Amino acid sequence: MRMAKYGMGVAMLILAFTSATHAQQCLPGGLAVIVNKSNSVESLSMGQLRKLILGDVRAWQDHKAVALVARDASSKVFQCELSSIVRQSAADYQKYIANAELRGDKPIVIQVVDSDEAAARAVSGSQGAFAVVEANSVAANGSGVKVIHIDGKALGQAGYPL
Repeated sequence: MRMAKYGMGVAMLILAFTSATHAQQCLPGGLAVIVNKSNSVESLSMGQLRKLILGDVRAWQDHKAVALVARDASSKVFQCELSSIVRQSAADYQKYIANAELRGDKPIVIQVVDSDEAAARAVSGSQGAFAVVEANSVAANGSGVKVIHIDGKALGQAGYPL
């Protein structure tokens, strides 16, 4: 039993390291998650972030509706988001989103934008909005958004998973 627990811990550590390394391989600076400045959320786990992107979670803790702002499917940011966070191909992600109604859910509404700056503007204008953007673009994203911690780590901090 002790060996099984040890093995599980090692597997989770490898998975966390692989995710961080993969995001940084996709984009040299990695990814960042931004939310509207009024959002009370300060940190999400990778699992919570994945559920938000998949549309499995529809409301924040304060009951505001979640609004996903995503980069266009051809962008490197979106491709890294799918491979590093969602761990699905673009085709599988599209199928999952499209099949929400078959699972008894309302399909998630995704606002697609063509740049990190446009994502920041959209997030700034909607209290429940969030987006995954290139970490290197965060400084230029304005005062209407904030970067949240992932797995308790701030952007740039050792162990940050994206």
